[in-house]
Amino acid sequence: MKIGVDASRYNVQSGTGVELYSVKIIQGLIEHFKHNPEHELILYTPRKLMLFKARNIKHRLIPFKRLWTKVRLSWEMLWKKPDVLFVPSHVLPYFSPKRSILTVHDVAFMHMRSAYSWFQFWYLKRETRRAVRKASTIIVPSEATKRDLKHFFKCHEDKISVIYHGHEFKPINQPAEFERELFERLGIKRSDKFFLFIGRLEEKKNIYRLMKAFKGFSEKFSNYKLILAGMRGHGFNKILKKSLKSGLFENVLMPGYITDKEKHVLLKYCDAFVFPSLFEGFGFPILEAYTYGKPVLNSRAASIPEVAGEGCIYVNPHSIESIEEGLIKLVKNPDLKKEKYDIQREQLAKFDWKEAIKKTIVSLYDQQTNL
Repeated sequence: MKIGVDASRYNVQSGTGVELYSVKIIQGLIEHFKHNPEHELILYTPRKLMLFKARNIKHRLIPFKRLWTKVRLSWEMLWKKPDVLFVPSHVLPYFSPKRSILTVHDVAFMHMRSAYSWFQFWYLKRETRRAVRKASTIIVPSEATKRDLKHFFKCHEDKISVIYHGHEFKPINQPAEFERELFERLGIKRSDKFFLFIGRLEEKKNIYRLMKAFKGFSEKFSNYKLILAGMRGHGFNKILKKSLKSGLFENVLMPGYITDKEKHVLLKYCDAFVFPSLFEGFGFPILEAYTYGKPVLNSRAASIPEVAGEGCIYVNPHSIESIEEGLIKLVKNPDLKKEKYDIQREQLAKFDWKEAIKKTIVSLYDQQTNL
């Protein structure tokens, strides 16, 4: 059996959760198939990859600058279809084989139309509708996304497979000199108290309300800072203008994209992790904060309760007052970290990449052969 994989997101730099998922699953597929030489694994990519080499693991390099999946991979599928195609994101090539499996991470665009450009919304809605119609199996990372596919796109339940993402983020101590240089660049001290947010700075992450709530919090607790770490996303300029007009930047830092090393340092020293997002397909940063045993503030939006469980405190993401009260609770309850620690450990144990890979492989083999 020939199994094709869209590996276009395998080595994308500064990736999001979708890229992390793609890397972990593809690495798992390579590991599995190198021990199962009776099947052939073909990795389609627009760029050269450094991969394990084996007779049955092929790297099909097919360069193309734009719309790679819709144009170049479609052309490849027209002439050389594998028996099964796996796409770890929501877009299927036009001429995909009958047995095509893809992952739909979320349908946030259906909940938050204003957070997307008209073209993004049209394209995502069209491609998701087509995926629901054409794919033989749709993998989703949460029950929340499963419900959304059934509600918005009338997807049959039997076609959807809920496979939680894994988690292997571990605390890592960085050199003292690296820590010192990072805090110098940020203009703060390691001993300073601060809340940390990690994610794209965009409308659906609820950045403006978080900053507004932090301003109210700062009037009572002026010794705290708020670090919003992440790349700018859709709607950032609108958020920036509103925040400047409202004077929300006092004690707020936006260092932009942070590396994994920098992430470890900030998680190590932050007083709490704040994530009152309006929508999440999964929420890797929550698990990363749990790994460091930090108090966490979350919303109950979309998949967040599935990922976070009861290891955090919840607020109403649409209420600035509720978020401010949550920030105050983080400060006024010094035992919160201890109270939530065991719950966080139990929640982390639910997310295992080995299990996610195994279930994905089962989906690939389904109706074809046995493991």
